[in-house]
Amino acid sequence: MAGHAIATKHLTANPGDIIVEQSQSIEDKAKQIAVDKYDITGSHITVPTYFVFKYPNGETKALHHVRDAKEISNLIRQMRLNEEDIAMEQTHSSHINGLVVVLGIFSFALLMITSALLIGIF
Repeated sequence: MAGHAIATKHLTANPGDIIVEQSQSIEDKAKQIAVDKYDITGSHITVPTYFVFKYPNGETKALHHVRDAKEISNLIRQMRLNEEDIAMEQTHSSHINGLVVVLGIFSFALLMITSALLIGIF
């Protein structure tokens, strides 16, 4: 009975859920696939065992899709917020660029009208 418990200790629904105890490089972890199946709708599903993230400080980490799920969610949330901030900055930048173009056209038109009036006067 004890041998049976040891044999089933590492059984999971997906073989990729197993966390290997031996040390692996980030490159080796990045190659591992937890799920490579078709779902009930016929869509092909591929889930990596580890998600590799490069942090702003230069550190690279391989986070396990089950054990580190909370940290992965936090990182994805942070990336979305950063994307929204970048999109907002680009929107503001495009509005400013548009305003500069409009002011440039207005200044050019004013210069042309003033020039025509000055030529007509003199």
